[in-house]
Amino acid sequence: MSNINKKLFKRLHLNHAYGQLIALIFVPITILACVGAMLVITETSNAAKAQQKQMAVAILTRYQPTSESAIELLNHYPWQFDQARNAMQSMLNEKHLIRAAILDLKGNNRLSIGFQDQDIWPAFDSKASFIGPIAHQGNHIYALKISDSTQTPAWLSIELDNQPLQIARYRVLIVLIATGLLTLLLLLLCLNFYSRRWIAPMYEIRMQLQRLNADTLDQHMIINSTGELRLLQRDIANVVKRLHFSFLELREHTEQTEDDLRRTLDTLEVQNITYRQARDQAIHANQSKSVFLANISHELRTPLNSIDGFIHLLLRQGNLSNEQNLYLQTIRKSSAHLLALINDVLDFSKIDAGKLELETAQFDLEEAVFDVMDMLSPLAAQKHIDMTFYYADNVPKFVVGDALRFKQILTNLISNAIKFTPDGEIIVRVRMEHDDIGQCLLHFSVQDSGIGLSGTDRKKLFESFSQGDASVTRQFGGTGLGLAISKQLVSLMHGQIGFEDNQERAPTEKGSTFWFTARFVVDEEIEIVHPQFSNLQVVSYLAHPATANVLRHYLENYDVEHIETQSILDLFSRLNQLQTNENTWLIVDHSGDSEALLKEIRHRYSGNLAVYGYQMMLDPNMLNEYRARPLHQPLSRTALIQLLSNEPWFDQEQHEEFNGQGLHILAVDDHLPNLIVLEALLSELNVKTTKALSGQEAIEIIQARQEQGLAAFDLIFMDIQMPVMSGVDTTRAIRSLESTFENHKRLPIIALTAHALSDEKQKLLQSGMDDYVTKPIQMDQIIQILTQWTTDNFKKVPVLERSSVIEALEPSILDWQQSLQLAANKEDLAVDLLKMLVDSFEQETHEMAQLIEDEDFPQLEHVLHRLYGATRYVGAPTLQEVSGHFEQFVSTLRKERRKADDAFVQETLNRFDELKNVMAQVEHAAQQILAKQNN
Repeated sequence: MSNINKKLFKRLHLNHAYGQLIALIFVPITILACVGAMLVITETSNAAKAQQKQMAVAILTRYQPTSESAIELLNHYPWQFDQARNAMQSMLNEKHLIRAAILDLKGNNRLSIGFQDQDIWPAFDSKASFIGPIAHQGNHIYALKISDSTQTPAWLSIELDNQPLQIARYRVLIVLIATGLLTLLLLLLCLNFYSRRWIAPMYEIRMQLQRLNADTLDQHMIINSTGELRLLQRDIANVVKRLHFSFLELREHTEQTEDDLRRTLDTLEVQNITYRQARDQAIHANQSKSVFLANISHELRTPLNSIDGFIHLLLRQGNLSNEQNLYLQTIRKSSAHLLALINDVLDFSKIDAGKLELETAQFDLEEAVFDVMDMLSPLAAQKHIDMTFYYADNVPKFVVGDALRFKQILTNLISNAIKFTPDGEIIVRVRMEHDDIGQCLLHFSVQDSGIGLSGTDRKKLFESFSQGDASVTRQFGGTGLGLAISKQLVSLMHGQIGFEDNQERAPTEKGSTFWFTARFVVDEEIEIVHPQFSNLQVVSYLAHPATANVLRHYLENYDVEHIETQSILDLFSRLNQLQTNENTWLIVDHSGDSEALLKEIRHRYSGNLAVYGYQMMLDPNMLNEYRARPLHQPLSRTALIQLLSNEPWFDQEQHEEFNGQGLHILAVDDHLPNLIVLEALLSELNVKTTKALSGQEAIEIIQARQEQGLAAFDLIFMDIQMPVMSGVDTTRAIRSLESTFENHKRLPIIALTAHALSDEKQKLLQSGMDDYVTKPIQMDQIIQILTQWTTDNFKKVPVLERSSVIEALEPSILDWQQSLQLAANKEDLAVDLLKMLVDSFEQETHEMAQLIEDEDFPQLEHVLHRLYGATRYVGAPTLQEVSGHFEQFVSTLRKERRKADDAFVQETLNRFDELKNVMAQVEHAAQQILAKQNN
């Protein structure tokens, strides 16, 4: 029974006796009565009409000779009209006759009698001999064709009153109503008898049963029914008695069971003591496992650090033969593979111990997905697999979460898709699953056209140390932990992960689709505005349908006029009609013979040209020769916008060369190969290195330099796990020595550790260290550490020339060197940040003035916080200090939960005036920098 029928059933109370009686008796009788009444009324009405028609036929037949004589008299002797009328006057004596008339075939009145003789008669069918009935003003009209001696036809018409028909209908209706009321009365009497005979005793039985409980089972039940209900009531009384006896037996059995249970609980208590001891032993064993994993992590990563470092040094020499280079590359790949396996095992151990915590920071989600696909694109290019990335429009670009762990999940899924796809395509999609205030649930899917999985293998997908089948591990490698780790990470992100077979969705498709959901925090104030290129025209030919769909979607959002060709011949035919100007772009797919394709295109078209394909498959020399720009696969919105904006493109990112001249660093490690590698890497950066094989030796070197009056080290790389004196103990000893240093200088100590288990970074920072690097260490990590912790201790190559204008600037107002450092020594970025800050002054001051006038101090605090945040990316110390103090002053109103008085408002105005003066000084100094930059 459907829900609607159930609701109707309950609403009409059809589950009760009265409701069933009404449904089974009243409703059918009512339906039959209504149908019978309609049939009776219809039949009596038809009979009355038939009787009236017979009466009309009789009247017309009886007066047919008289009317024929009258019409002949009128035809021969028109002046005898009164005599003819008198001859017809006797028709008015007929019962129910209202009027009569003789009409010619055209409907003209020749002779009429009756009080309505002036009314117009309706037109008659000339072919018929008898007409009727015709409804006219509530009455019926009948007509009979007559003729005189000259055979001239005419109509004898009469009008009969319908009032007798109405009276007869009302009589029948009254009789039917009386019959229905009498039937209803009889049914009510039957219902009363039914309720007293059956329903009332049933309710009495129900009330007796409801009053029963464990204490009243032995009470006597009163039997006052008759017939079958009396027998039923008697049977119920007997059942209650049997229940009473059963309850007494159950009570005795329960008491006996309670005694047995007490003895069992005593036994369980003894067993619990044994189990508690076993649990303590298991906890101790688990702690031992964690210590073992930490130790084995150090023991494995330490030699890997040496191997990776020496390989890096050998590869940078540049004088190796092809065979030697191949050997080193093979060793390096094997080392990286071994490190990946170790990381999988250690990550799984962290998750299993419940000690893996996700970090929260804002990151570019679209860029994170593209970074993973770009990193894995060489693997896809080697197997000629097309990769496509679709990012839905309603998905936020910036989210707050753990970018590293998110990339780890996506890397596992995409690398698995590449691994198990011999050829075809891989499509990555990002869409909104659920949007809420301040957070969103996003859906990520990785669709491939690979080998797929059988039904039995799917159950083991997300289990630890398992793969699809035993041959997979041998053929493709891996620990089988990737999906298990991904499942745990997705769970930490409050999401789910799953698998779909593409053939279940479409029988013609092959491969599989892995998907997962993750919840992220979203900043609602960040609004993404897509650029518009309404004046651009793009002609494209992309062989991969999914990529063509993504390109079409992006170009529609950017309001670009897009012409999509279906083949090379279609492309060539359109090139002959394509205008060559700066607002037209041609995007073609990388094919097998790209050079021939570009050569043919340049014969027909000389405008903007872009070639879409994997970076490793596009020859830069060929692109330069044919004046074409690369559009790397997979397609990203950033690269497409850069292309349509015609921004300059470089073959590779230009990094500023790091020069550590003047730096002196102490490296502490008990493993000599690690020290040799670290010293070699630092020497390439012109950094002087002093080695120490133990913590005690490091302290002695620091004390000796202090006694000799030499400068302290600029930075210390400290190994953690060392014999006799660990890295943590050495760090604490160094911190105690810092009080004796000149100016109490604090030495930056960076932990170099192979530990990768739980909460390592937090523990090391609490012990006095400044930063944390996991072995094996890479060159970019060293440069990042040196840039962050030793920037003020050596002279870098200046990004801007030391002009007189920059030297004349007041450092407290605008410190250009600090601006460069905050911009990672990128001059263009520092200029852009300074320009954005200065351009925002006018809007900020106007908004703050309006807020002060409206006394909207919570919003004023928000604006000041935004300004203070912007100053942290530009070297403007005074402005940063003034805006920060102003923000703290305004925040006191919120923290103390009080209203603004006159003194508070006046102090706010004073601080606002001071802020405007400092902003004017910064703007004046910035104009000099920007003018110098333009020159």
